[in-house]
Amino acid sequence: MSNPLGISVGQANYQLLPQYAAAGFEAVEISLPGKPIDELRVFACEAYALLRKAGMTLWSVHLPFGRRLDISALDEAERARVIGELKLSVDLARGLGAQTLVVHGSSEPNEEESRPARMEACAKSLRELQACADGMNLAIENLPRTCIGRAGWEVAQLSRECAGVCFDVNHLLIEDHNAFLDAAEKRVVTTHLSDYDGVDERHWLPGMGIVPWKLVHDRLIAAGYEGPFLFELGLDAEKRPYAPERIVTAWRGLVER
Repeated sequence: MSNPLGISVGQANYQLLPQYAAAGFEAVEISLPGKPIDELRVFACEAYALLRKAGMTLWSVHLPFGRRLDISALDEAERARVIGELKLSVDLARGLGAQTLVVHGSSEPNEEESRPARMEACAKSLRELQACADGMNLAIENLPRTCIGRAGWEVAQLSRECAGVCFDVNHLLIEDHNAFLDAAEKRVVTTHLSDYDGVDERHWLPGMGIVPWKLVHDRLIAAGYEGPFLFELGLDAEKRPYAPERIVTAWRGLVER
């Protein structure tokens, strides 16, 4: 496998960056929480210093998200406020030298009848954020439940307004991985890898759920995917980050067989 391994780090696991590097991870995503920009800058710079010391590369920055940062907001003044706030994080990512930005297409819940208008608002926001990204690739992440971008065709359509798609393999609740990839595989520019039960997102260790890992890996490679296989995991049964070596062992056992 020529694609490097990557890991998404937030406040719960960024201090493990030296251990991730020792386990074979090369690329890093810094996931920014929904906090004031001064706090984001402190966290991001601490994480960046650690990853550089460990000999790793900053691949992506996950822009903040949540109900107050919904880029599909139907009220134009509110949508403009959200974009203005997210642009501060885009500037932060540019200063750190990130290659890719990951963004959520909406928060939730969303009424079915609002989806066409929210898709339009989301597309407009993606155009504006990509223009601001100035050389970085903006990727819209597929999301679960009632979020905008819950299906392959939705993110494939929306990704026309930006660089491509962040494929989160544990967010598919209304279609399987083959169906998603049929619609969006050529648009995938980065990944969020974790496992789940098909009922809701879980962010489990690969192999603990239903994700067809070999299929996902092989189809992405066949489609020309050149980015890292980047993991975005939750906590284990003891409420601790999964051990870096355990992640690598699970992944290799699933995709190399």
